[in-house]
Amino acid sequence: MHLWYVSYGSNLLAERFHTYLTGSDAASRFGVHPPAPDPTLPVDDRWLWIDHALYFAGVSKRWGGSSAFISWENGAEAPSLAHAYLITRDQFAHVAATENGVNHIDLPDGIGRGDWAPLPLPRTVEPHRGKYDALLRLPDIDGAPAWTVTSSVVRERGVPSDAYRATIARGLEDSTLPIDGETYLDVAVGRSRTITLPSRPGPATP
Repeated sequence: MHLWYVSYGSNLLAERFHTYLTGSDAASRFGVHPPAPDPTLPVDDRWLWIDHALYFAGVSKRWGGSSAFISWENGAEAPSLAHAYLITRDQFAHVAATENGVNHIDLPDGIGRGDWAPLPLPRTVEPHRGKYDALLRLPDIDGAPAWTVTSSVVRERGVPSDAYRATIARGLEDSTLPIDGETYLDVAVGRSRTITLPSRPGPATP
């Protein structure tokens, strides 16, 4: 079964996202990534806008600074540019696990479009682990389900490191949709200072 993984941070850059599938070693500028059980590259990709606001928060062990997230609430007034990749469900589970610094995740079922569910992650005191703990289902793309991961709460607000921001900017440069990448990121950094979410959100009923 194939689905769309919808990225909005450093994985906007296809070269960067491909390391989640093929793996990479310490010599890579993207750091060490374990390969997916199926390292096949996406069979298709798509650029699109999603009605969820981009912001930066938390701590990134890989990049330093804060990581990119999107609000799990719809926010059509502040849409985010996204890059969707058509991959298998097992590959997406691997991506979600890698984003959270764990070896494996069992994806929950029965999530309706526009809903979200918590991911089954172990408790940890390490701030870089388990931060992408919400599985969000987005509108289908060409009849196939579209998914992403984000945080269920707004973590400590911050700004991205120069290297992380530059990688996102490179991804934006490859977009097939018109965008002023630097202005877009400046607005997202500013939004990060004020964005709020309920402390313990509950997913809608499917």
